[in-house]
Order: sequence, then structure tokens, then C-alpha cells
Amino acid sequence: MSGQTITKSLVDGLEKQASEYTVWDAKLPGFGVRVRPTGAKSFIIVYRAGTGRTAPVRRYTVAAVGKLAPEAARTQAKILLGNIANGADPAAEKRANRPKRDRLTFDELAQLYLDQYAKVRKSSWKNDEGYLKKPRAKWKRRIASEITDDDVAELLEEIGATAPVGANRTQSILHTLFSWAKEPGRKHVPVNPVADMRRRYQETARERILNDEEIRTLWWGLDDPELPAGRSVALALRFILATMVRPGQSAGLLIPELVGFTSEDPQYHIPKHRVKKRREVIVPLNALAVASVREAITRDDQGAVFCSWSTQAATAADEGANSRRTEAERQLLLPITRDSLSAALNGRPAKGKRPARRGIREHLGMAHFTPHDLRRTAATIARRGGAKREDVKALLDHLEGDVTATYDKYDMLPEKRLVASILETELRKIVGNRALPSPKPILAGENVVSITEGERRIASL
Repeated sequence: MSGQTITKSLVDGLEKQASEYTVWDAKLPGFGVRVRPTGAKSFIIVYRAGTGRTAPVRRYTVAAVGKLAPEAARTQAKILLGNIANGADPAAEKRANRPKRDRLTFDELAQLYLDQYAKVRKSSWKNDEGYLKKPRAKWKRRIASEITDDDVAELLEEIGATAPVGANRTQSILHTLFSWAKEPGRKHVPVNPVADMRRRYQETARERILNDEEIRTLWWGLDDPELPAGRSVALALRFILATMVRPGQSAGLLIPELVGFTSEDPQYHIPKHRVKKRREVIVPLNALAVASVREAITRDDQGAVFCSWSTQAATAADEGANSRRTEAERQLLLPITRDSLSAALNGRPAKGKRPARRGIREHLGMAHFTPHDLRRTAATIARRGGAKREDVKALLDHLEGDVTATYDKYDMLPEKRLVASILETELRKIVGNRALPSPKPILAGENVVSITEGERRIASL
């Protein structure tokens, strides 16, 4: 395909097909955007490595779509093509700089996998990064091509002694990593040592649902001033229960993703990179979800809703509002992580000089549950309150598996609003009305009543 100017709207509208295809740019010959059958998109250039018709034709990836805007990619491509005209061969240079198999360590291979595969193709790449921590620690300086199936089996046995599910997930990630590493054109390893391994540990479907008494205990326990967790973590956990979003989607919520927040239809627009199958999802917010967001936004320069930051950092920033914030202070304003939610529930044992820390569950005297169990609990509550199964499924963002789903793009937003409303009503019945926010919708306009220090930030959304 050719003769089109590559713009953001054009790139966003490109759909995957059964075979790979490329759209060429009308402004810059040799520059295009490639779409793979998986849906992965990248900006590329095509050139002859040398002069004359006998010179080999080569392709070179400028950047994955999402890492560079089309105009920036075109500028980079123009520079590369200019260098090629002067005798450069970027594809050959890339191959020459590629780590050699005989000296590539597993730690280096794991980082290549994350940067070149997981981050490009998987919205859940953070999970891969987490499950690779133990393999990277154990095999850090081992040559990747020398790791055997016995090495993998030993590692999985060590992990499975305390975390059988974690061992299975680690096995799956390692299988993907080594399969990617041995592909033609890469061949960082000669074989996949996980290829013939069966899953070592039997798993049962997760069915944990909090009962009404547990919901009350958690809901009001999250307001306990002695809670062994930051306020942002507590509010993010409550947000999951009020919306059914995934833990990572709650933790990663950014203020620009709140749409119509001061209208009668506040919404959370979850971006593609935080959703399975890479597509934007809209989640209507009920008054309980809105209340968590309102309380969490306390500063004008806050980018994420549920932030990790300390009183000391805030004070320093307030005293020098016009000064450059230190790197440590900037880090403390980043979103909390999905792992921080689980860590807060679990607590941690003492290790060396580090003291033990009680988890939220232990502090509140509750049986084991995970952040994801709150999502399952919310769905069950909504169904019990009369919400239709297919509507709950839509709010949960559970994908259809049939062919019709490819053609039916209806967002079911009215049905999702109804489920969110039913969920709010049922939660209010369970937890009671002690200091709960009014169920009335928030009114748009300049006369929004200030509830927190950050309310003027919310009113501008």
C-alpha cells in the first residue's frame, strides 16, 4: 500500500490482517509502517545496501509504534536514509552490535526479551518482569545458551516449594523467552530448555469471594489510621471493589484518563497499553469510585491518582514550588504499582536488619484474599443485586471468543452504567451509610463544591 501520508490517525486505524503488510509514506520514499498478523506495528525503512540494482534490499526498524510519533519517526527515518546515501548500512551495524551467543548472559537476554518483545507486544509485560526476577537472580552471569532443562527444573522446584502458582507462571514466561530467543534472525540460544516440560504444579480455579461481613471489615478498616499501608494503596483497593477494574488498572490510573469527571457521567478511559488485546476500554464511575478518586487527588502537580509520595517530599516541593524537584521527589509522585497492592495485603517477614511489617489482612484479622478477589467479589455483588450476566461481563471487560465479536463493536456503555449503579447500591447496603458520599451525581460547572485540596484540579477535567 502506498501514496498515503503517515499520520497518527492513519496508524491508529490500521487493522491486523492474515498476513503482514506495509503502508508506505507519500512524503518520504522508503519510509513506512509495518503491521504484523499479531497486530504489532512498527515504523520501518527499506533501502539498498550499496549502489546499483544488484545491491541487496534491506529493511530496518526505526521504532515500534507508540515509542515514536509518526512525525518523529519520519524525521529519524530521514536521518537514517541520509546516512545510507553516504554509505551507512544500519541493518548490518545492528547485527554487528548484537550480543554474541557465546557471551550473552541470561540477565542480558532477559532484558532484551523485555525491551524487544514483552514491552512491545504485551500489556501485561510488568508481570513478565516480575516473574523473571528469580531466574535473573539465580542465573545472572550464566551464559544463556548453556542453561539446561535440569537448571530450569531445579529453579521451578525452589519456587514451587512456597509458591506453586508462581512456579507455573515462571515456567510459562521462560518458555516464551527461550522460544523468542531461538527464532531465526536472532538465535541467542540453540534450543528452548523449557520446550518439553510439563507443568509441574496442579492449579485450581480461584473462587475466593469476600462475604458481607468481610466487605464491611475491609471497607471501614481501610480508614483505620493505624493501617499498615499508605492512603493511596487503601483507596486503590477500595476503587477496585467499587468498579471491578483489574488491580493494575486501579493502581495505574492517571488524572488525564478521568473523562467528564465533574459531569453526571464520570468515566475512566483505560488506555490500550493497560488492557488485554490492546484496545481502549471505558468504565463508568459510580459515586463510591468518584469518592476514592476525589480523596486521592490532593496536589495540583499530581499526575497519577493513586500516588506514592511522602510528607517530607511534599513539604520540600511546597516550600520551593518554582525550584527543580530532586529525582527522589519526582519518583515519589509516580503511580503506585500493582505489586504494591499485594504487598500491602501480605505484609513482609523480617529479613536481616529489615523489620517485619504486618499486612492489611493480618491487621484487620481477615482470611487470605488478593486484590483480584475484590474484582470477583464486586461482580458477584452486582449479579446478586440483579445485574444481567452479560452486562457484568462487559464491565469486567471479559472478551468474547467467537467470530461475531470481531464485527460487533458496541461498547455497552449504558449497560455498564447500570451495573456500576447496582454495584454502588449493593455496596451501600453492605457497608452502611457511615460517612459515605452522597449518591447524587456530580454537577458540572464552576460551582463545584470543594471537598479536597485538589478539587480545583478535578473541576477542570
